[in-house]
Amino acid sequence: MSEFRIDVLGRKAPPPRKRKPEVSDRVAAAQGKRSVRRFALSLLWWVVKPRRPTWVLAALAFVLIAYGTPHVLVTYTCTGIGTPGLRCYECRYLGVQGMRDHMGQSWNCPVIAMLPVNWNAVARQVGL
Repeated sequence: MSEFRIDVLGRKAPPPRKRKPEVSDRVAAAQGKRSVRRFALSLLWWVVKPRRPTWVLAALAFVLIAYGTPHVLVTYTCTGIGTPGLRCYECRYLGVQGMRDHMGQSWNCPVIAMLPVNWNAVARQVGL
């Protein structure tokens, strides 16, 4: 008589095979609609998922909408330079939307200013 060697691999029995049921046309159409919805939800989740790039883009969009874009002072015309009565009457800034005029608080010209976006000009460029 021959000898048998038995190796125990685990306590659990192997899982049964699952066979896919046959799909009718109505079920296939419903699954197609479900897959479009599932894709849309997964795309939405990918956008709002808490990841660093998503949060950076959200913070950048918030700053753009709430405060504007940074502009650098290019030219200015002021009277009383070097005195406490400094008063500027022309400040021109260069930024994302080109050259813009802006007066700072208390009639001064800061070197860097956050100017709000001119949404009407953006709409005209886009064609809305």
